[in-house]
Amino acid sequence: MIVRLYGIAFCMSIIFFLILIILGQKQKVTNFLLLFMAITISNFGYYSICTAYSLERAVSANCLVYLGGVFVPILLFLSIAGLCQQKVRGLLVLSLLAFASVILYYVFRIGSDTEFYSRVELVTRGGISFLKKEYGPMHTLYPVFVFLCMALCIRVLTVSFFWQKRISYKVILSLFIAQMFSIGVYVGERMLHSETEWMVFVYLLDEILILVLIRRIGMYEVADHIANALKEHSTYGYLVFDRKHNYLGCNEKVKEYLPEVSELRVDYRIGKENAFLYDNVELRLQQAGREDYYIVRGEKELHCSVRTLYHGAQKKKVGLMVEIQDDTQRRQYVRLLNHYNTELENAVQEKTEHIGKMQDKILLGVADMIESRDSSTGGHVKRTSEVVRIFTGKLEEFGIPYGFSKDFLAYVAKAAPMHDLGKITVDDRILRKPGKFTQEEFEEMKNHAGRGGEIVARVLCGVEDETFIQIAENMAHYHHEKWDGSGYPDHLSGIGIPLEARIMALADVFDALVSKRCYKESMDYDTAFHIIEESLGSHFDPELGKVFIGCREHLTEYYDREFVS
Repeated sequence: MIVRLYGIAFCMSIIFFLILIILGQKQKVTNFLLLFMAITISNFGYYSICTAYSLERAVSANCLVYLGGVFVPILLFLSIAGLCQQKVRGLLVLSLLAFASVILYYVFRIGSDTEFYSRVELVTRGGISFLKKEYGPMHTLYPVFVFLCMALCIRVLTVSFFWQKRISYKVILSLFIAQMFSIGVYVGERMLHSETEWMVFVYLLDEILILVLIRRIGMYEVADHIANALKEHSTYGYLVFDRKHNYLGCNEKVKEYLPEVSELRVDYRIGKENAFLYDNVELRLQQAGREDYYIVRGEKELHCSVRTLYHGAQKKKVGLMVEIQDDTQRRQYVRLLNHYNTELENAVQEKTEHIGKMQDKILLGVADMIESRDSSTGGHVKRTSEVVRIFTGKLEEFGIPYGFSKDFLAYVAKAAPMHDLGKITVDDRILRKPGKFTQEEFEEMKNHAGRGGEIVARVLCGVEDETFIQIAENMAHYHHEKWDGSGYPDHLSGIGIPLEARIMALADVFDALVSKRCYKESMDYDTAFHIIEESLGSHFDPELGKVFIGCREHLTEYYDREFVS
């Protein structure tokens, strides 16, 4: 029975080690990996002793037990200190390693001298082997070493519990209970002279606890990464919370703006006892529909924005961040501007609109200039832009449950001329080819979508609204994606394709169908709309496609005028 238990413990150690590798790929878990490795080595040693058929083999297995056993306490101490964000002096680590090395020196001399074991023999009962040993004077070093490391762990946890608020009480208490349990089992084994090494199973419980805490460790690191990435924005403060609104951390600027933050405990929600923060932060986190607001603090007016935090390639929601900026001067300036007469306001508005129109014309001019290189798509930019304008007008009229807003639809119409900017990167021999592409040429041509997204983002950065930049980038990057995932460049599918790109795809394909190209004749409207309808659910969003087909009258009127002129 005991052989099976030790064997299961060894197998579980390997499994836990592999799980930790998978869960900790993007986290700083080096100490935990070494800890799990040490536990695996030690458990293998225990299993090997039970199955040993000679004293020499059992002694060798016992060396493995101590090889893992002396490093487990050190690594556990370093792991707990790292989790509690406490620095460990290098001299202390070197001293512990030196202590461990001395113990291992005597362990590996078992059988050669009597310093560690004064007497050792192999005993077999019921097919199970045990080492019957009498301890020598140097064996005392091992329990002293174990208790020293455990004491260091308890000290780290105690300091974190009473004097640091950046570590969760739950994490500290879990680790503290695990340490006390480990001490109890270790002492019990020695007092009862048990032949069964129950610490094997205590180590497994420690591994399970660490795996449970890994996700929380990852959340703390997300908060750290955000703080580091935004450190240079000295005028901004950042408060980070998890999905349940538990406080995770902040940068120093927040403490300057909101000194009450220093009283918050990591992993706890803001309570009503902290009335100011409760009213101005916690309640705002609960109001998901209101993401921007102001906090008035004395003469300061602080602009706050609530943002959702995502993690990983699948953009899983992991928390919320409140961005705080001192907006006092700008607000005072705005109030000062409000005192000017209506004529000045109208002049400013007229100037702003003029600048906006200039920007739109410049962007359209750039798009036309790029299109002039393409011998097969003359007028495509102009026509697709008008198709998108007609389409978005219909979408606004229908008001289908996509969460459309007038601003969104206006941005889509404005961004349409830029959807093929990536063609500027395509070689003239391909772009101006008077005929169908070869497979190799088509693969090169397909690259224009991804490159177009990058170009749009760079061209508009610092000039346009961030929301518009994202919409324009998505339209350029993803307008060749298909509903069933067979499109390019990223093979997105369904609602994973940005809404604006799905709108652009319908306009782009429709113009290609009804327009004459160097490699094909134009199609009549019946055929074109039939192809669109047949492609709903495969190429196009089925709901958007139905609305697009409903635009037929306006679209045909436009193309009739366009082709006649």
